[in-house]
Amino acid sequence: MKNKFLFIIMFLAVSAKVSAQNYAVENIPEELKKNSNAVVRYSYTEFIYNDIKSATEKETYVITVLNKQGDDLSKFVCYGDKFRYLKSFSGEIYDRDGKLIRKIKRSEINETEYSEDLASDSKYYFLSPQTSYYPYTVKYEYETGWKNGIIRFPVFSPVFDCNVAVEKAVYKLSLPRGCEYLSKNLNTDIQPVTASSATADIYEWTISSFAAVKSESLAPPARQIFPMIYLTPGNFYYDNTTGNQNGWENYGKWQWSLLQGRDLLPDELKRKILDITNGLTAREKIKALYDWLGKHTRYVSIQLGIGGWQPMTAEDVYKNKFGDCKALSNFLKAMLQECGINSYYTKISTVNKRLFKDYASVGQTNHIILQVPLESEILWLECTNPEIPFGYVHEDIAGHDALVCKDGTAYFVTLPENPDSLNLMKQNITVDINSEGFAGVHVSRHCELEQYERIAGITKLEEKDKINYLQKIIDLPLSTVKNLQISEDKNSTPVINIDFDVDAHKYGNISGSRFFIPVNPFNRNSFKPDRERNLDISIKRGYCDIDTITVNFPSDMTIEAMPKPVSVKSDFGEFSFNMKHEKGKIEIVQTFLLRQGDYPKEKYEELSAFMKSISQIENSKIILKKQ
Repeated sequence: MKNKFLFIIMFLAVSAKVSAQNYAVENIPEELKKNSNAVVRYSYTEFIYNDIKSATEKETYVITVLNKQGDDLSKFVCYGDKFRYLKSFSGEIYDRDGKLIRKIKRSEINETEYSEDLASDSKYYFLSPQTSYYPYTVKYEYETGWKNGIIRFPVFSPVFDCNVAVEKAVYKLSLPRGCEYLSKNLNTDIQPVTASSATADIYEWTISSFAAVKSESLAPPARQIFPMIYLTPGNFYYDNTTGNQNGWENYGKWQWSLLQGRDLLPDELKRKILDITNGLTAREKIKALYDWLGKHTRYVSIQLGIGGWQPMTAEDVYKNKFGDCKALSNFLKAMLQECGINSYYTKISTVNKRLFKDYASVGQTNHIILQVPLESEILWLECTNPEIPFGYVHEDIAGHDALVCKDGTAYFVTLPENPDSLNLMKQNITVDINSEGFAGVHVSRHCELEQYERIAGITKLEEKDKINYLQKIIDLPLSTVKNLQISEDKNSTPVINIDFDVDAHKYGNISGSRFFIPVNPFNRNSFKPDRERNLDISIKRGYCDIDTITVNFPSDMTIEAMPKPVSVKSDFGEFSFNMKHEKGKIEIVQTFLLRQGDYPKEKYEELSAFMKSISQIENSKIILKKQ
């Protein structure tokens, strides 16, 4: 009996030791530590779909954080709203040897209903484990209840960022027997292992030993890199509505149904619309109502229940003078309809350019705009931001796929985008240098289209902040920006002109009788090449810069040395640099065209060489010498 008791004690001790060692850092394979800030030791998701209205999600998540850069990955975050709530939770923190440091209680979780949305029933459960040493391991086990309808299943996405490795991740989906589900694999071809019980069909996907992807500049978006599996029910019930996602046409029927009866306008507004548009052409009517919308409404987000997918009524927008992208687009659509102009509610993503044409699901779009077809053009109207010029397709949606809801269904379109060469910035700069190194500089900057977008926010800054912004983007020490003037033309090809002076107390360096001045301190490229390249190249936006710089210098100085002309062409763009000079004057013309696009990683050396040729010019000096 005594020996049996000792055996049990020894077995429990060994079992405890084995359990503790499971999370020891030394057990992580070396190939998974490489390039990793954190390693997901084990991720298990079980989604039990009870019926079209309810489900249970069970999660076990174990992650080892190797350094401070991985801290954010150890946080617990769970989203809740009218459709989801946290049922149970437990957590544990282990040291580098896999020894349990402490347990985390449910009472330690913070809950907040704060949201950027004006109206939202969402809440967040969150926790940040407090540690002062590395590495450490966190384990979370929790259960989430789903109710009031299910329009999509959790995404299987165990690798969610660069510099994160995964030892093992499992996703288990349990459906009532015969229930249809739809799926889309990205960057993986794994198929589920299937099983059945008397009441359920069970599907299980597993990913193991996924090495960390090192973060690299100009990398493709996450969904082009990491393994992901999207899953959704075919037929669904959601907040007292029903629909089918087997194809975008079916999805469009459901979305169309959410719009019905929400375009009614009060008589007072109808009379106002007639007054606003009386005697105008169709295009003028659209612009007049678009401008009126911007002046009399403001954007707020509405995420109450199905409000994440359905707009509030046009009448409520008029009464409250606010709405989200859905509501404001629907409101303008109703006003245009009142004066006989057809327009169409359009779903789009501001994040991903492409939608999956072979897989319909609600989560692929996050924004609504309005399509207005005319005889000679198609207008795309951004109804949430009155600062965006009428008819201008801004860079968050330019070239993106969209889903137009029309006549009870939906169809694909791709929005237009500008050629890279038209996203233009032209600078004309005059520099007057004296023999002590001081320079008085005048800058005239002209920006069009997407280059306009990137700097247009300056018009909303306080005067001192405008000055500070410009001072930071000029590579001149001991300089002061003054005499700032800004003009803006907000048409469908918007333009902004910025003129200012700079007092530069050190326009270069003086050494004896020589004065070393920079070639172009007003437009420097920030490209830093990676030592090695593993990912393909993604240049999201192209543009063209043309800089003309005139340098006037004292007559008692001559040019001793200057860079030679350069002209480089590449698949990635074009660059040219030319100088001409005469007594007391130098004129520099620099042109840089960058082409957007996706390129294979094998071309990275070509990209690096192209950008290096630009950096060599930008880092070179003109040498002036006193006679």
